[in-house]
Amino acid sequence: MLRTRATAGLVAASALLSVPLAAALHASACGTPTPLLAPLVPLAPFVWPLVAAAAAGAAYTAVRRARTRRRPAGPPPRAATPAPPDPAELPSPVDHFTGRATETGAVLRLVRAGHRAIALTGPPGTGKSALAVRLAHELGPLFPDGRLYAELGGGRGEPSALAAVLAGLLAALGAPAEEQSGTSDALSARFRGRTAGRRILLLLDDAADAGQARALLPAGEHCLTLLTSRDALRNLPEAAPVPLTPLTEPDALALLAAVAGPGRPAAGPDHARTVVHACGRLPLAVRAAAGVSRSMPTGQMPALAGRLAAERDRLHQLRMDDLAVRAAFETAYAALGAPDRALLRALGACPAGRVTVRIAAAAADLDPAATRGGFRRLTDAQLARPEGPGGYRLHDLVRRLAAERLDHETAPAERRAALERIVTACTEDATDPGSRAWGATEQYAVPHLVRAAVREGLLSHAHALALAADPWLEGRPGQSARVAMWAAVLDAARRSGEQGWTAHAMRGLGAAYAHEGRLDRAVDHLRMAVALGRHLAGRTEQTATRRLLGAALRGAGRYEEALRELRTAWEDCREAGDTAGEAEVLRALGALHLDRRRPDEAIDCLERALPLLARHAGDAAALARHAGDAAVLADTRRRLGTAYAQTGGFVPAERHLHCALALYRRGGLTAGEGWTLTELGHLEERRGAYGAGVELHRAALAAFERAGLGAGIAASAEAVGDNLLVQGDPLGADEEYRRAADAHRRLGDHAREAEVRRKLGA
Repeated sequence: MLRTRATAGLVAASALLSVPLAAALHASACGTPTPLLAPLVPLAPFVWPLVAAAAAGAAYTAVRRARTRRRPAGPPPRAATPAPPDPAELPSPVDHFTGRATETGAVLRLVRAGHRAIALTGPPGTGKSALAVRLAHELGPLFPDGRLYAELGGGRGEPSALAAVLAGLLAALGAPAEEQSGTSDALSARFRGRTAGRRILLLLDDAADAGQARALLPAGEHCLTLLTSRDALRNLPEAAPVPLTPLTEPDALALLAAVAGPGRPAAGPDHARTVVHACGRLPLAVRAAAGVSRSMPTGQMPALAGRLAAERDRLHQLRMDDLAVRAAFETAYAALGAPDRALLRALGACPAGRVTVRIAAAAADLDPAATRGGFRRLTDAQLARPEGPGGYRLHDLVRRLAAERLDHETAPAERRAALERIVTACTEDATDPGSRAWGATEQYAVPHLVRAAVREGLLSHAHALALAADPWLEGRPGQSARVAMWAAVLDAARRSGEQGWTAHAMRGLGAAYAHEGRLDRAVDHLRMAVALGRHLAGRTEQTATRRLLGAALRGAGRYEEALRELRTAWEDCREAGDTAGEAEVLRALGALHLDRRRPDEAIDCLERALPLLARHAGDAAALARHAGDAAVLADTRRRLGTAYAQTGGFVPAERHLHCALALYRRGGLTAGEGWTLTELGHLEERRGAYGAGVELHRAALAAFERAGLGAGIAASAEAVGDNLLVQGDPLGADEEYRRAADAHRRLGDHAREAEVRRKLGA
């Protein structure tokens, strides 16, 4: 009211004052002002415009106030709607993240290609969450509208409720409280609506299955979802899969070094390598092992390696603070159905990581079809993976858990029956001439099975498996497993009193020791086998034992004794009409005569052996069983070439050596190829063609390096050095001599090392 009256007064005063000012201005212009107006004349030109403006402004204010009073009251102005929040909920990246360059590159390529969902899958402990969090932080700047995170609880065995997860995501996106309740379908629809048209990164960690993950996928075309899951998520085609496997050895070693702290792995690099392999190169296990090493004094990596060496205690040792490897695998085991848990337990009785469907079916007492179905489900749960035809591989720590569950959840009689079925199936596989199922993994497992069978009292089963598996184990580079197997059979023979088993064990041990180069022990065991077999073994078996004894005596340099044993064996074979055995004895005699520097006698024996071997060459399995090597024909040709070269018969020598080289290469026998190239190189030296000799010895050296044969590397490097020295290249010769000396040193042959080093600077 007061403001209204003041405005009216101002309007009236301005109007009244403007009248005399206007009259004074007019009188001034006419030149005749009245006495009343004379004082206003000097001020009129300046004051009158101001008064007029004040009057006009007051009038405008009054009119507007009057109109406002007449207008009905409207609603108050609305406040501006706040913009949706841009949440940043990602957890912090783990410390000491190592490796995963291949998987990171795969994810980034998928993002560039426009994929809206990417699933990182893998077994427990492979570091899926750590990689996903790291990738989410790296990709975060590309998604300015928010970075969301949800832990889905699949690995705990208690998946998070969909409604609760969706409510949390909606709250993070700024949805009001009334939108955060309702059914899962309604919440999922609201979540899709909130994410449409926005650039959001969503990390869904530890999804239980495809159904749980699908309900949480955002709708925005420019959104990205990173998922992690132990499930293979085969029923989620919306997500591009990126499977994770164990770390490479260098990455696992780097992770161990980073987490353990400075100096610890460096204090025992070989033991650190043992540690990461005992951990199966799983990031979770490596971190736990590194944590254990931190609690030990510096330089105790050998002690940690020793703790983890025993398989039975490994899962117990791999525990530190909140890192427990057993817990991760036990959750996955508990999530399986009862039939699949039973199958996994049965696989704990198999000592090898890779197992065929046939052996697994025997272990679990199932038919093959049911076993394949179980393996498919174990594969989906990331507890097994296909490997080779009809085979599957379990991670070593999964196999260790299966063995623990087998011990804790089954009766001793049931475990013994499962082992008996496994041993029987392996024996049948080994005696099948057409079997192609056996590889290095099965050969590694057999000695363990034999020892386990002896411990369980399955003595005849252990003996039968050892006899069947020995030809497979004979050609392996290392013989320690073969020695352990026959030692277990010897134990079984002593328990049962079976003299025949004792003879077989002595023969097997002697052959294994001879293969290792422990010739004195080989001769002792083979002599005992011959003595025991006089009244127990058949003639063919006794002949084979004498042949092995002759070869061991030859290797030990006891040539006259070797000659007596081999001649006796040859006569026995001829009397029995055993042409295959006769061929083998003739080959052994030929090798003996070569060692005695009697090439003519060697040629006589080897030429007589060649047609006998060719007669049996069509039966590769029989040939391998008699000779212990499918390349006996090539070996015979090579020895014939060497013998002819020593007599100066270069033409037949070259013919036999090139024939042997072709046979070795056809069979992929790299070591035999290297020795044949070495003989061809020596043949060129005898001709005086040292340049050609160098090339052949270099080719032999490359073959030996591919085969990893140290003795061949040393011999070829020395031969290259000899040829270079003759050609006037002492520097090149010294380089090769050093390589040969280093190879002899690694082999522990210090006498040969010293002999080669004397050539340096010659």
